[in-house]
Amino acid sequence: MSEYIYVIGVDGDPQMPTKRKRHVEQLLQTGRARIFRQVPFTIQLTYENEPVLQPVTIAEDPGRSNIGMAVVSLSGELLSAAVVQTRNKEIAKLMEKRKQHRRASRNGERRARQRLAKKYHTMITAGFLMRKLPMYGKDKRVRCNVIKNTESRFCNRKRENGWLTPSAEHLVRTHINLIHKMQKFLPITDVAIEINRFAFLSLEDPSISGVDFQNGPLKGYDDLNAAVEDLQDGHCLMCNSPIEHRHHIVPRSMQGSNTIGNIAGLCCKCHERVHKDTRFEDRLKKKKAGLDKRYAAVSVLNQAIPFICKRLEQEFEKEHVHYCSGRDTGMVRRPFGYHKTKEEQLHEVDAWCIAVLALQHVPEKAPEFDHVHEILQFRRQDRSRIKAQTSRAYYHEGKKIAKNRKKAEGQRDDSLQEWRKRQVERYGKEQTRKMISQLEVKESIRRYNRLDRLMPGAVFYYQGVRYVMRGQHSNGQYLQAVGMGSKDFPAKKCKIVANNEGLVFVS
Repeated sequence: MSEYIYVIGVDGDPQMPTKRKRHVEQLLQTGRARIFRQVPFTIQLTYENEPVLQPVTIAEDPGRSNIGMAVVSLSGELLSAAVVQTRNKEIAKLMEKRKQHRRASRNGERRARQRLAKKYHTMITAGFLMRKLPMYGKDKRVRCNVIKNTESRFCNRKRENGWLTPSAEHLVRTHINLIHKMQKFLPITDVAIEINRFAFLSLEDPSISGVDFQNGPLKGYDDLNAAVEDLQDGHCLMCNSPIEHRHHIVPRSMQGSNTIGNIAGLCCKCHERVHKDTRFEDRLKKKKAGLDKRYAAVSVLNQAIPFICKRLEQEFEKEHVHYCSGRDTGMVRRPFGYHKTKEEQLHEVDAWCIAVLALQHVPEKAPEFDHVHEILQFRRQDRSRIKAQTSRAYYHEGKKIAKNRKKAEGQRDDSLQEWRKRQVERYGKEQTRKMISQLEVKESIRRYNRLDRLMPGAVFYYQGVRYVMRGQHSNGQYLQAVGMGSKDFPAKKCKIVANNEGLVFVS
């Protein structure tokens, strides 16, 4: 249970949280309140009251895979903290998967039209496929590789103003939805967010100007050195010392570029060692290559952050939206003894620093961060009808000899087409025809999803303990929970209390 207990009025509006646990117990025992939610622990009053509200600021440390969130009072006291694990990296894979399904579907439709055209003798072969169509007259022919009976529409597609790539749009919605979720528990009045201090394109080529978002909320970037400082959190890439040199991986004398991808921040000792020790230099290159993956995530963030800022200003008005930079956040965090590592990213600490920067008042002591919530993001909708499909199999004298008529993408086994070709080479056409007539065919089987099925992210109770569902099997007879490995929970003995809400409190 969190240190604070969240309170919702009888009208459903959030009120200021409380630490008075004994008073809350009395309210629950006398029926003047009821438990609204277990995680985070929230009560709802059952009587009318006049709440005393105070300014509350929510801060976000934006990221692609992980988002830090902190809510603070006017005095800088931490009311709530959480780390959100997003599913943004799945979006590109799902878009590619959708593309493959659509391509396969359209290809199947066109092949069906070809078969019909051959059946009704409206297609002839003369070195290439030709089709007879009534509208072109008796002697006219139309050349076609595949038959398309519909008008091409790809030239008519237009993107609306403000269009974003699916991964960037997902990131924008996730950041906004996180604030909306916390508004259900706390009376939030202000928002603070950390923004990039540099133009992504200008890092690749400093001569670039007129970047789309330079005149937006992100106006006024620092130079390339500030970008290196931000990416390495002010530390030498090889040790924990402060950055003293900007080392070019490929030297400028060898036509190395002056871009962030070719620069590593080092201390004096490591910089000297790089020029003397080839093994140490190789280690530096590998470490820099790993850092570039983090730099790639900045690309999506740079697309998303201007739109996040715009939507926040529309909802909360400009005077209630506050911005700071990564360097400012680091300057607040380091004096309290918090240092980022690969294992400890400290997203919640950064979010608290962003919040106190918005208040323009840094407390003398930082909170303990011993009640940090974990929020996971789940896919809310999956309209796929087919769950799985087996392959068509061919057997000869009880032995499986081929799979599918033609080879599917990624198929390693022989297809019927390949098997037939080898048999013709070995036994001739006549013998192969007899063998094919003796084949046993096991048709493919499709297993379908129920559209009303329970989605991962649903909350259920088993023997009085709360769990978050991550999957199910055996036609929904058993559920599996986040953090519980392969342990099965009988669905009949589980009580579902909430369906998937997208962003789900795990702890």
